[in-house]
Formats: sequence, structure tokens, C-alpha cells
Amino acid sequence: MEKNVFYGGGKLRISRLKAGIATQKELAERTQISPSIISDLERGRREMNATWAMRIAEVVGTPWKSLLEEETEGKV
Repeated sequence: MEKNVFYGGGKLRISRLKAGIATQKELAERTQISPSIISDLERGRREMNATWAMRIAEVVGTPWKSLLEEETEGKV
């Protein structure tokens, strides 16, 4: 079984959009996290850490731990 692991990128984007935050730039401004970090997180190029997750969760209204959970996709 092949396993791919993604750290919160998809969840982050979905949470941002559900919260009515249309752009990564707006999320960056509201969380005081640099736009390049937000972009990297959404693309899965950088792993989410607890500090960023707590800031983002407060703005988008989601539990911060959910942004840290791994999403797995498996192939048999």
C-alpha cells in the first residue's frame, strides 16, 4: 500500500474559504503570518506548526488541532 501524507494544506484552504477569506494575503494580514508562509502551507511545501495553527484557527473559526492532523491518501 502506497501512502501519501499531506499536512493541513487542503484543510487550510477550505477553512479559509469557508470563513469568507478570499485571498491568502488577507489571511496573512489577519494572522500576522507572512503571505509566503501561508502560500507554502496551502501548497503542502511547509508543515504546519502549533503556533501558526492557533493563529489561523482563531481567524477561520476551526479547532487548531484539526489543522495539524495528517490527511492520508492510500493506494492498494
